[in-house]
Amino acid sequence: MSLSRQQIRDLRRLQQKKYREEERAFLIEGVRLCEEALAAGAPVECAFFFPEGMENPRARRLLQALSGRKIPLQPVDATTLAALTETRSPQGIAALVRAGEAGPFSPAGNREPLVLAVDDLADPGNLGTLLRTAVWFGVKSLLLSRDTVELHNPKVVRSSMGALFRLRIHEGIDLEQTAAAARSAGWRLLAAEAAGGQPAHRITGGGRDLLIIGSEAHGLKSGLDQLIDLRITIPGSGGVESLNAAIAAGILLYQLTGSH
Repeated sequence: MSLSRQQIRDLRRLQQKKYREEERAFLIEGVRLCEEALAAGAPVECAFFFPEGMENPRARRLLQALSGRKIPLQPVDATTLAALTETRSPQGIAALVRAGEAGPFSPAGNREPLVLAVDDLADPGNLGTLLRTAVWFGVKSLLLSRDTVELHNPKVVRSSMGALFRLRIHEGIDLEQTAAAARSAGWRLLAAEAAGGQPAHRITGGGRDLLIIGSEAHGLKSGLDQLIDLRITIPGSGGVESLNAAIAAGILLYQLTGSH
């Protein structure tokens, strides 16, 4: 049984932020993202696939895995699949995923050695790359400020390469309030500074660190900036004004997690 026009319209609405937030759901596309969602135990509700595009061994294994988890599989034609996806050459499959709820973040109750916070980051590709970087260095929890790009923006989802399924992500956080509470609870607050901070190669993890990555264009908001305990500068010899936020985060996480 094929999808009805109304079902297609309802699914296509999830390409808009308003409806993703209302439904607490989003679409993922491609074999890799679907594999990652399954591996992480994400709440995949159903999958839509173009049979002729799922004939290679890897794609067939994915369909078997979805079927083994009792996830409904809906064959669709190429036109329908293209309507549900945003890339020019969809990989033969898309899936509907329910957005998880990480719940409130409690600085006093959290015992992780390092938590990453993102303030006012607007570029979706940058956020997706930052999620991948966080997972690579073993970060478990991530805080997104109210002004940061939406987590389930399709470009964030695609560029995260499945990393968003492997993090506990707290969205819509009042970072100034949360940072103040973390500081009171004994956390060390760190942030990158273009110049004048402690050289990055000299820093080590402090045991309870909240690393805050701010907007490349504007830096940290003044109220948040005043709470920082340690400002870190990444030395460079180029003439650019600042590093990409995700790259800066990667360098700092490398130092703070003792990966070097």
